[in-house]
Amino acid sequence: MSVITFPSTLKAATMTWGQRRNDMEYRSIFGAQAVEGSGALWEVSLIAPPDDEANVGAWKALLMQLRGRTNQLAIWDKNRPVPIGTMRGTMTLNTAIAQGDVSTNIVAAGQNGLTLVAGDLIGAGSGLTQQVVMVTALSTSNGSGIITFTNEPPWRNAITIGSAVTWNQPQVLFRRQDSKSAWNYTPGQITDGFSLNLLEDPRP
Repeated sequence: MSVITFPSTLKAATMTWGQRRNDMEYRSIFGAQAVEGSGALWEVSLIAPPDDEANVGAWKALLMQLRGRTNQLAIWDKNRPVPIGTMRGTMTLNTAIAQGDVSTNIVAAGQNGLTLVAGDLIGAGSGLTQQVVMVTALSTSNGSGIITFTNEPPWRNAITIGSAVTWNQPQVLFRRQDSKSAWNYTPGQITDGFSLNLLEDPRP
């Protein structure tokens, strides 16, 4: 098993980034209730633009390298590769993360009075603990560069204080939801049909 990083130069015509909740609903004449069976997972779909046959080799290679659902693909949200908020710098966890936390406390030296806004993506952990969460409300750092923000989904794993936090292209580990690879050729040497349907899966 290998982790393949999505090439930053690879073109995508569309990218659909969403979340799959693993919940179960119980419904009766008295109403409904839902419970979550396991943690939410990011879900992504990618479609490549049609291009000359001479230019699509990188897409073909990526599909082959993934070996169906064997290898993982590390990719970030191309629509928001960095926060819209103004906080930058070298971020670390200011307090440890516990499993199930929906509040995160980080610190970045010199980043005083700066922001993270709803929709910004922040990553932490590595390997099995690697995860990206979304900021759900505007937060502002204090005079020491400490910022606390609410997040979804909850953190799946405990992560120790001082661990690195990623704000620049935080990557999620995905596997394909199917094992088929194919593309279309039309006269004039135009090739299309490259697509990926991915579901988060941090397991090696």
